[in-house]
Amino acid sequence: MDDIQFQRGSINASGAFSAAWEQVKSNYGTYLGASLLAMVMLGCLSCISWFLMGPVMGGIFYLATKGHRGEPVEFGMMFEGFKKFVPLMVIGLIQGLPGILLSIVQMGLNFGRLGVMLSNPEAMRQAQRTGELDSVGAAFSIAFLFLYLGFAVFSLVWWAVTYFAIPLVMEHDLGPVDAIKLSGRAAFSNIGGMIIVLIFGILVTLIGLLLLCVGVLFVSIPVIFVANAIIFWQVFPRRDVQPGYFAPPPPGTYGFGSPQY
Repeated sequence: MDDIQFQRGSINASGAFSAAWEQVKSNYGTYLGASLLAMVMLGCLSCISWFLMGPVMGGIFYLATKGHRGEPVEFGMMFEGFKKFVPLMVIGLIQGLPGILLSIVQMGLNFGRLGVMLSNPEAMRQAQRTGELDSVGAAFSIAFLFLYLGFAVFSLVWWAVTYFAIPLVMEHDLGPVDAIKLSGRAAFSNIGGMIIVLIFGILVTLIGLLLLCVGVLFVSIPVIFVANAIIFWQVFPRRDVQPGYFAPPPPGTYGFGSPQY
């Protein structure tokens, strides 16, 4: 892991999203199809999606990287992540930890509120008549509010820490722990750029919402997926090119000041 170098302060978010849009337009059907299938696998398969997130996103990264290097892309490339299923599955579970914890805590609070209501029905009816029940409900509402705020902050930090972990496994065969440690160091060495990336992601999503909402699926998500791969290569530029693997694009292909690898 020590020989894997990353650049500090190297994120060009606007350039990455601009290049991502051009890349998506060049082979729109493939990127759209891969993005839609990824959303189905990650959003419609209940608890199974937690175990699929890492491999699916690994495949999306592989596909986006191929296109970024100017090589032909095919829909089937999105399944490349399943060749490294176990480490990517572990990272996907770790990345989804805030959501998993939130679901568990929220379920606990709901059961707690239900338990209070059922423990003494007569007292609950009396509280309802006197208005005390509204106070209990308000207390639980405040608890939920602080819970969501706390998890929102935790989720943002966790997103930054694990942002580069899946690409690092795909590119360098790191174990989950090493990948997350290196990802965290790289992210916080580019924290300003990471904040801009987050803002651009929100803006692209908002643009998709303005396009009758369907733009989120048909434009925003494919562009964000590809931009994530481009940002990885800004921070972790390749120092060598292995035979039979990706060839770097010509200098200035995407309008950046230095060659993109």
